[in-house]
Amino acid sequence: MTNDRLPGPSKAVSLPKTGEIERLGPSGRDVMVLGLEAPGFEELPTDSKIFSYYLYRAAIAGDPIMYMQNHRHAFEIKQMLEAIFTCPAEMPEDVRDSVHDYAKYFWIHHGNYHHGTHTKFLPNTMTRESLRGAAEIALANGADLKIGSETLDEKLSRLDRTIFDIDYETLQSNQAKGADIVATSAVNFYDPGLTHDDINALGSEWANKINVRFKNENGKAVPESFMIGGAYGCELETICHFLRLAIPHAESDDQRNALESLVEFYETGDEKLFRRHSIHWLKSDTTIDFLNGFIEHYIDPRGVIANFEGNVSFASSATLVDRLADNVLYFEKKMPWPDKYKRKQIERPVAKVVNVIVESGDAGPVSPAAYNLPNYNDIRRDHGSKNVMFLNVENSRSMELFKKMVEEFYLPEYRENQLKYRIDVIRPLEVYLHEIIGHGSGQPDRSLEADPRTAIGRVYSPLEECRADLIALYHMSDPKLVEIGAFEAHEQQTVVEAAYVSYTQGWMTMYDRIDGYQVREAHNQGHQLILMYLVENGGALHVDFGIRVIEQGGRFFVKIDDPAKVRVGIGELLGKLQVMKSTGDAPRAADLFDRFASHVKPEWKDNMIERLAGLNVPRLKAFVFPRLTPVMKNGKIADVQISNQEDLTAQHLRLSRLRHSTDIGKD
Repeated sequence: MTNDRLPGPSKAVSLPKTGEIERLGPSGRDVMVLGLEAPGFEELPTDSKIFSYYLYRAAIAGDPIMYMQNHRHAFEIKQMLEAIFTCPAEMPEDVRDSVHDYAKYFWIHHGNYHHGTHTKFLPNTMTRESLRGAAEIALANGADLKIGSETLDEKLSRLDRTIFDIDYETLQSNQAKGADIVATSAVNFYDPGLTHDDINALGSEWANKINVRFKNENGKAVPESFMIGGAYGCELETICHFLRLAIPHAESDDQRNALESLVEFYETGDEKLFRRHSIHWLKSDTTIDFLNGFIEHYIDPRGVIANFEGNVSFASSATLVDRLADNVLYFEKKMPWPDKYKRKQIERPVAKVVNVIVESGDAGPVSPAAYNLPNYNDIRRDHGSKNVMFLNVENSRSMELFKKMVEEFYLPEYRENQLKYRIDVIRPLEVYLHEIIGHGSGQPDRSLEADPRTAIGRVYSPLEECRADLIALYHMSDPKLVEIGAFEAHEQQTVVEAAYVSYTQGWMTMYDRIDGYQVREAHNQGHQLILMYLVENGGALHVDFGIRVIEQGGRFFVKIDDPAKVRVGIGELLGKLQVMKSTGDAPRAADLFDRFASHVKPEWKDNMIERLAGLNVPRLKAFVFPRLTPVMKNGKIADVQISNQEDLTAQHLRLSRLRHSTDIGKD
């Protein structure tokens, strides 16, 4: 590993860093790091680029919050690793490299828990001895290790088990059946010693709040809101500084109102203001768009408290997306669930294809393919939603590796159609249908008083992700897709079968993302539920959903016997999930996911891992985002330049320098 400490800001780098920059882990299989381009930014109007820059800085300012949310020691450890690595003093190269390697994993996952599995990881090569030696050298040479009133020995001893003991706080988020999911989760929404009963005892006002953490004061849960003057106050103050600068550049009244409500939310912690922000935000159909807030709920074992994320993007071409958005009510009427849970009227959702400029917090460096927001079910019902697909993220792939994956993991009769349709037809449709049609569909039973998220509890997030995936698969055979130009009529049957194969077999090829044989992450649980429900015919006797997992030549493959039967199974499961969501049926939902979605067959996983290792397939992709640099004239921004000249290390050390900075032109 090279010693690539961050150069000074004025250091010129001539060659752009795009595509694959580096790989991490044994044989480079843990993570592929990619430099993400944002083509078209240079052509935007100057005011749009200035608006993007302020939103970009607001997203960066919130990035430290995700470390603080992931674990109570994560941000402190990150600061220590960076201080050691950037110390100018000489230290053994292998020691510095071991610290650097662990820091890269920390940046990618915002701490020492895997982004996708919520399980702890240890340093690859850094040992207690090498960390102590490096820290001693750094401290002696003036590095700020945030010692405070402690000695270095006391600090390292306090952090030792968090860094080096795999059996200590192993699970960031434990949703296992029968567990006290609060007491056994290491996520920093709850101080150690608190229990699920302690949180419930506070009443629904606090237990159902998205922007709160709970301190343990003498054995009592004491809520602390995310707000200026409260939890993450310094970060939120910096975010608000840049949001205020952005407001005059907003492209519409709704976007301006969304920004103003967001600032008020951060100032007061009043969730009603975030709801107001969400309504204005979802109605704003603008060239420049953003996310900034406490949004997704994946790491809270209760599925309530939200993670910080930031995102800035600009619109690209979206013909098919627009046509799907025009037909949301058509698809709603054809859903395979009771009419009383179908929406009778749906405002046309905002649907966009964008190029991402930056993602922070829970959104990056590990990026989703798209999002459908807001997550409030009543706002979706009454006001609609916004659906955004990330073009440049989805286009970041290796065609050579894709071809090798098809050859290895798909039966010969499926390979041609996977190569022909998977990337350009099936994958975009899965994402578009999942986001535009899926998440915004359905409605709660009139008798359900609570939000379905609150009523369902620990399995709500996997239920919702699974439901949206099923909707995409179910409607893949609808003739409307031919009508709007997704593919030709003669191709539809082939595309449908290829979609069923690629979804189920494709999920099995991601088994190496699971720690052990237990599935924890929400999207992964959704994938596993669909696979196992179909393969095991919903657990019913004398039922055949037309799909099997077979062994051939010592390798496991998905085999489709009858696509029509597969669709029957998809429709049955989809109908069940919607009824559970609409009625808030937590026991049945939990039973379904505990039965079909929580574990993988060891022989299947072991076989997949062996074959993946042979292809050197990375388990995860992480991105280095473009850098925006303001061009100053007379103390004001005259233009904004975009570049791809940073690697992972340079980018994250720069983000650390900008944590509380409000300077412009010196970043």
